[in-house]
Amino acid sequence: MKLSKTYDPNQYEPNIYAMWESSGAFAPTGKGEPYSIVMPPPNANGNLHLGHALMGAVEDILVRYYRMKGRDVAYIPGADHAGFETWVVYERELAKKGQSRFDFSREQLYSQVWNFVEQNRGNMELQLRALGVSASWGDLVFTLDEKVIKNVYGTFKKLWEDKLIYRGERIVNYCPVHQTSFADIEVEHKNEKGKLWKIAYPTFDKIGEIIIATTRPETLLGDVAIAVHPDDERYKKFVGTRVLLPLTDREIPVIADEYVDPTFGTGAVKITPAHDPNDFEVGERHKLERIQVIDHEGKMINVPPQFMGLDVETARKRVLAALEAAELRRGEENIEHAVGHCYKCGSVIQPLLKDQWFVSVKPLAKRAIEAINNGDVEFTPVSRKRALIQYYESLRDWNLSRQIPWGIPIPAFQSTADPSDWIFDERVDEKTIDVNGTTYVRDEDTFDTWFSSGQWPYITTDYLQDGPLKRFYPNSVMETGHDILYAWVAKMIMLGLYTTDMVPFKHVYLHGMVLDEKGQKMSKSKGNVLNPMDIIAEYGSDALRLGITASRGAGLNQAFSTSKVVAARNFCNKLWNIARFIEGKLGENYQPRTPEPRSMADHWIIRQLNNAASELDQQIENYRFAEAGELIYHTVWDDVADWFIEASKTQDNPDMLAWVLDTSLTLVHPFAPFVTETIWQSLSWHNDLLISTPWPAQKTYDDIAAAEFSRLQKLVVEARYVMSELPGNERYTMLYQNDALVADNADLIKHLARLKDVQAIDAPRGLRLAASGREAWLDLTEEVMYEHQTNLEVRLAETRAFVATLEARLSNENYIKKAPENLVEESRKQLETKQKIIDRLEAELEILK
Repeated sequence: MKLSKTYDPNQYEPNIYAMWESSGAFAPTGKGEPYSIVMPPPNANGNLHLGHALMGAVEDILVRYYRMKGRDVAYIPGADHAGFETWVVYERELAKKGQSRFDFSREQLYSQVWNFVEQNRGNMELQLRALGVSASWGDLVFTLDEKVIKNVYGTFKKLWEDKLIYRGERIVNYCPVHQTSFADIEVEHKNEKGKLWKIAYPTFDKIGEIIIATTRPETLLGDVAIAVHPDDERYKKFVGTRVLLPLTDREIPVIADEYVDPTFGTGAVKITPAHDPNDFEVGERHKLERIQVIDHEGKMINVPPQFMGLDVETARKRVLAALEAAELRRGEENIEHAVGHCYKCGSVIQPLLKDQWFVSVKPLAKRAIEAINNGDVEFTPVSRKRALIQYYESLRDWNLSRQIPWGIPIPAFQSTADPSDWIFDERVDEKTIDVNGTTYVRDEDTFDTWFSSGQWPYITTDYLQDGPLKRFYPNSVMETGHDILYAWVAKMIMLGLYTTDMVPFKHVYLHGMVLDEKGQKMSKSKGNVLNPMDIIAEYGSDALRLGITASRGAGLNQAFSTSKVVAARNFCNKLWNIARFIEGKLGENYQPRTPEPRSMADHWIIRQLNNAASELDQQIENYRFAEAGELIYHTVWDDVADWFIEASKTQDNPDMLAWVLDTSLTLVHPFAPFVTETIWQSLSWHNDLLISTPWPAQKTYDDIAAAEFSRLQKLVVEARYVMSELPGNERYTMLYQNDALVADNADLIKHLARLKDVQAIDAPRGLRLAASGREAWLDLTEEVMYEHQTNLEVRLAETRAFVATLEARLSNENYIKKAPENLVEESRKQLETKQKIIDRLEAELEILK
């Protein structure tokens, strides 16, 4: 099939993907050393965003590369039921109909959401296909599949039997809007301006007072003590006495506890065990009562009548007013502090008491730390290793319970006769069960989504069931966003070690967040969200893959650049045009033979492609995707197109042309699979799939011949540059003296440098091409040389003036501090470029003297 004049990605990409999928090219072969990646499962009912595009590009580069290297590759796709996220979306759908979750039973809601997700689930999978990910779709796992639930229940039971699961009333992060609790890592903390109010608590004899400072005065109605540090001389006399709790008729004790920081605030702290996790711990140590004054709808309870039923904000204002009236306020100050918010609705998280299921994480975290310190799991970037260890060291017990119906039900039942009697049982489709004459009622909560996804590597590979994909566990690499290192990666390592006695993966690669072109986080409210499918429709999938990985380092939040996508599209077009040229030279009846290098250019291009293959090995295996993309860009555009293709026009070696094209397509394929496979399928000498083609082997060449071509290049580059600087845009003759390289390759030099002629001379004349290091000149008249010198001097003066302006700007501290970071960086790059131009101009003028 002859290649068309232009490459239109939309014309070819769907058919190429269908060909790959139907051929079985994505499935493991059973041959070679296993290499596996488990895809972080995207939301089953959502559309992909640019973060997914980056994820898909990076993971697919890896699996296509290792597939070509002869590894047995399993790239296992997944779909996430996304418990809370999906529930939020579905609650909005109910609200549109004037309904709420309380209108239905748990079974009805679960069935409704299942149908809702099934209707939308296909979109995500189609979009992943559009990105070109070569996933083994036959092995796809949905986070609510039967095998997932079976594994999750097995892990929960093991934790239960090992006494690492407990039911307890603890402080949880609670969203009153969605009426569910969250793990600590799920709370979004925002720095906000607030106030620190100082409030007097009269001593029991009403002669003295203790002043406390708080940001939450409404919770004082639930205070059960005031705590001070045992070594704080200011308060030692008060320890063991009692104070009057403002606005109530209660008395509360003054206690000593080392938790108190005597340097913060007044050094005296109000203790509200029902509404603060630290206060809860103090209360446990001192056996204090827990008085809940905010309910699960965010309303005040167990408080004096004037505050009963108020929302938190209103109650705060009323409490402050009442304290003012009682003359118990002692001032306030403006502060900035971190406030926890629900990451979906933005409402303020309330620390509330709730009976929940918890995992005792200390033994799990300890083992994870040991594995990381032993090097069982490596990290890119390396800095995240220490960050994860620090996270483990401060990790609190993990709250597994979620108060939503969409998810995996917790397999626990409570005795109707004894509330402390809980049993493990998987009959979660029944509200009540009877065991040995005792009736048990089902827990209505579901598991935290991270509990099931934390078991993803061994669930998807059927490791515990001794399934056919067992050999792919542990996974070779876990590639995911750096923002879920703690929420997900940390849990996978803990649960993998606990359940399988192995780390779940050998390497963790963390990509950064994709920001908008101004470096801001993308959000619907800002209107700056880019849809990857729109970008694919305009530029093609390969352009998006190459563009989104360009100049992007591991773990860094970096801006998306449309210009890089455009450059990548141009690269694909360049590759297409190279293929068209070679196809046209070879003809439809070409039959490939073993290529034999005949010219310097042949030996040189073999060297360049050999080096490129070796460098790509290093860069891909070390997760340097931006550098790898840059390498293939310059190899194809500079080495192949600008030099070899041009050089080939002066010789006839069709087998080398075919080899160069095939090798180039193979090297580029992991990065731009669609255009490379499309070209491959169009070439008459291929009847196989590029996706299944081996990675290029090293080919022999002559070092001396390759080096000679490099020297010739230097002369050609110098001639091209100098002629581009000369007035008149004319072709000139190159003159040389006693130079065998030039003499033997005069026609090639003439063609590459676009010269009028190449001639030998007895005596030098004209403008010497000094930078080339050869005895060569351009044949110029005195008038042209004088005009050229004048032009160079003018440009040098203008460039020096511009450099002075840039240096003044960059030495201005106000500019550095106040100007946008991208503008400052742009100024630095401009300065670097202009200084190089000055060096070049000065060198050229020196030659003319």
